[in-house]
Amino acid sequence: MMINTIPAWLKTVLKITIGIIIIGWLLFRFNPKDIIDALAGVQISLLVVAVLVYAITLLLLSLRWRFILRQMGYHVPVLVTYQGFVAGILMSDMTPARVGEISRPLTIRDRVPTHAGLGSVFLDRYCDFVAIFILGCGGLLLLSAAHSPGLLLMVTAVLSIPIVILTAFWVKRSAVLNLVHIFRMPRLSSFATDLGEAMDALSHPALTMGSSILFTLFIWTLQSLRLVLIALAAGFVIPIQEMIFIQPLISALALIPISISGLGFVEGGYVAVFAQYGIPAAAGLAIALLDRVLTVGFHLVVGFRYALRTVGK
Repeated sequence: MMINTIPAWLKTVLKITIGIIIIGWLLFRFNPKDIIDALAGVQISLLVVAVLVYAITLLLLSLRWRFILRQMGYHVPVLVTYQGFVAGILMSDMTPARVGEISRPLTIRDRVPTHAGLGSVFLDRYCDFVAIFILGCGGLLLLSAAHSPGLLLMVTAVLSIPIVILTAFWVKRSAVLNLVHIFRMPRLSSFATDLGEAMDALSHPALTMGSSILFTLFIWTLQSLRLVLIALAAGFVIPIQEMIFIQPLISALALIPISISGLGFVEGGYVAVFAQYGIPAAAGLAIALLDRVLTVGFHLVVGFRYALRTVGK
């Protein structure tokens, strides 16, 4: 009960502080000079290419969201969905477990009713969860030689939770809705109803979600290419064919709700994985920090104006 008395702003400050402490611990655990040297020696041209790849990646992801909206009967211009999508990610950069993405419908509420936009976002995120689970299981197999099988099973179980819940909602919606109403939680009931209406609005549900999931699997190739380019800019080569399966696992660390957008946990995950490819810890941290700075910086440049819509009237 005492936790509920903590103001929301204080919880946010605490979670930001936790992330900063983890990053600080990582920085001083290694030789700071080695980290600075790794950053000083990067090839700027490759970083520019990495940013361009990321811009294309987000364009494709926003097109996936636009496709879902079209299947629900809403036609939104490409530029609007692109900026709205990036704005949603920007908001998730500032919230624990990336819950800020649920603000995305507010960026297009002048074109799509908020309840329908919210449903589209969760259908969109469902595609991400399924892709992360499929690729992550492959990543777990690649890492199985270096880690405990028990730990890998636990991670697999955690990754499967959102898929099981959303799939159950899809297949046995009435039963899930009845269960939700039993708990007498108005916000959860309202969300479940909105999500159900979004599913009902899809003109071709199986085709829409199936093609969107396959599209998402392809997009993870570009996500991994960005990371490979940043590592190459720092003078290190990592195999993209393996990162396609491993990076979703690291990205899933952003869902840990005790720091902002997994700050510290994601970077630590990258350091551990890069070590498997012979990259020194200090250089691995430099690559991870570069990736964080470049992606968040892009979100600010492209999505800031639309992010303001989430707090406007």
